[in-house]
Amino acid sequence: MALPYQFVVCTGLKVLIVILVIAVLILLDPRYVTAYININYEIVLIYLFSAMTLLYSIISVIMYFVMYRSVEDTEELRLTNCALTEVVFSVAGIVGWLLVCGIGGSIAQRTIIDTGEYFGWIGGCAGVIVCLFMGILAIFALNIVNEKILSPNRKYRYGSRI
Repeated sequence: MALPYQFVVCTGLKVLIVILVIAVLILLDPRYVTAYININYEIVLIYLFSAMTLLYSIISVIMYFVMYRSVEDTEELRLTNCALTEVVFSVAGIVGWLLVCGIGGSIAQRTIIDTGEYFGWIGGCAGVIVCLFMGILAIFALNIVNEKILSPNRKYRYGSRI
């Protein structure tokens, strides 16, 4: 059995997300981050969303391969639970990185002379990460719609089991 296209595409998107998160972490240089005491909580939020995104991306790619290897050749790989989980986590990623995008933009405006350029790039990277999470959301949401809602072979077509 071939690897589902959802897994292949989302693995590629998550590799790009990991690369961009590492770029954001590199842009958060401690020399200029600790110079501004009033923005420390915002920096902590960026570190928190970065850590959670790295954890999610790496573990979900590992789980893709575990799911694929656990299914025998005669069995069909069911993606409903995986798709629902990915939809929930990608929405959380969108919300978190939209906050980082706003934080980067507001700090860039406030500290334009000293560190505005770095935080502008952080906001830009966060915007691209949001778009990548939207891609993951679209892939798995369409999977749910096609397999569970629009499928002519589903079990309970009219809403009642009785």
